[in-house]
Amino acid sequence: MPRAMIIGLDCLVPDVLEAPMDTLMPTVAGLARRGIGGVLRSTLPPITVPAWTSMLTGRDPGELGVYGFRNRRSFGYDDLVMANSTSVRLPRLWDRLTSAGRPSIVVGVPQTSPPPAIDGVLVSGFEGPIAGGAYTHPAGLATEIERVVGEYLFDIPDFRSAGLPDVLRTARLMTERRFTLMRHLVTTRDWDFAMLHEIAPDRMHHCFWRYHDERHPGHPPDSPYRDAIRDYYRFLDERVAELIDAAGPETAVLVASDHGATAMHGGVCVNEILRGAGLLTLRAEPDGPTPLTADMVDWSRTRVWGEGGYYARIFLNVAGREPAGIVPREQVPDLIEQIRDLFGVTDLGPAGILRNAVHTPAELYRRVRGIPPDLLAFFGEEKWRAIGSVGFGQRWVRTNDTGVDEANHSRNGMFALAAPGLAAGAPRTASILDVTPTMIDLLGLDPDPTLPGESLLAHQPFALAADRGEVGA
Repeated sequence: MPRAMIIGLDCLVPDVLEAPMDTLMPTVAGLARRGIGGVLRSTLPPITVPAWTSMLTGRDPGELGVYGFRNRRSFGYDDLVMANSTSVRLPRLWDRLTSAGRPSIVVGVPQTSPPPAIDGVLVSGFEGPIAGGAYTHPAGLATEIERVVGEYLFDIPDFRSAGLPDVLRTARLMTERRFTLMRHLVTTRDWDFAMLHEIAPDRMHHCFWRYHDERHPGHPPDSPYRDAIRDYYRFLDERVAELIDAAGPETAVLVASDHGATAMHGGVCVNEILRGAGLLTLRAEPDGPTPLTADMVDWSRTRVWGEGGYYARIFLNVAGREPAGIVPREQVPDLIEQIRDLFGVTDLGPAGILRNAVHTPAELYRRVRGIPPDLLAFFGEEKWRAIGSVGFGQRWVRTNDTGVDEANHSRNGMFALAAPGLAAGAPRTASILDVTPTMIDLLGLDPDPTLPGESLLAHQPFALAADRGEVGA
């Protein structure tokens, strides 16, 4: 049986495939040169959840019914729940393998807690165990992990508030242990599909991007952290090379990211703008900046409110839908257009004028499941965050309201694919939804004509399985 491996590097940028950055990650860049690689366009929103699940199911966030880390469970004002493995109701790649009686190894992939049962072994993602439950399938695998790497690190604790030296140290330690575990598993288990996800690049970008990116508005050229990201890239590339070697030359290898990174210029205070427009009314004026909570809002006088993050989720207080809704359903279309006008162009005074993208879910997705936001807003070509807190007394801020953040998410992630029998091709731009059909091709699984993406092998010379050689170094 053919076999394939995905090495998922969260937030890795496509720059690492091109000069001069390719010298920092020669293994990853070399995969793209021997096979194919380039920009991997992420989902909207371009965030870890749901992007990885979209990649591995071939379905967009609307089809998944997952629009971010927290999603509405009901139309209650504060009934938001964290997305976890039980939120995924469509098959991911390892589910397809399991149905075919073929084993997989899955380590660290987001939305895999609590750990689902698969044919093979699975270690939950950066969210870690839920309510003290198991984090591995089978449960006994945890004992083996402790023997191989000691304490397993899911994420960098409180990375937005931890000191930068602690972030650097923990990022390397976490990466070293995760890749060590993966090398152990791929050399001691039978498998046809393997996937590792590493969250550390994302954490490094959020903490150190302004020191790395000379175009960042807050870039200090002489910082001692100037090379923190570049040094981590070199370290990471070495771990990738070791894992590819352990997987063997007969394995097709895809290195991919869920989204990229760009300099964060600041944050748009979504709820402050809604307050200024008379669409959101609080019971009392906050003493200072504070997260917006349901009990702060006068719902009898509020038509719209928002949630912050890398994009804004805008919700309408609809009569007969929300508990104290006041917007008649016949007025919803006009209110949506009013909000489009309000956020389509944002005048931030000395910070400039932002031209933004404001969409309904139906405009973005093939199908809309669950309870989506009424509108999704993306600010300043994704260089500006959405700030959900209130009490700033202004429309914008330079910082994140939830802790340190030097980078925003970009839709442009990366991919590099090499496989036995795959001819080298020119750099290209692909969709994150193309990954599942590509893996189906590489693994010889039954095609799924319902998937919207296209296999990256569709227009690329690719030898039959019996004629394939080695990936090579």
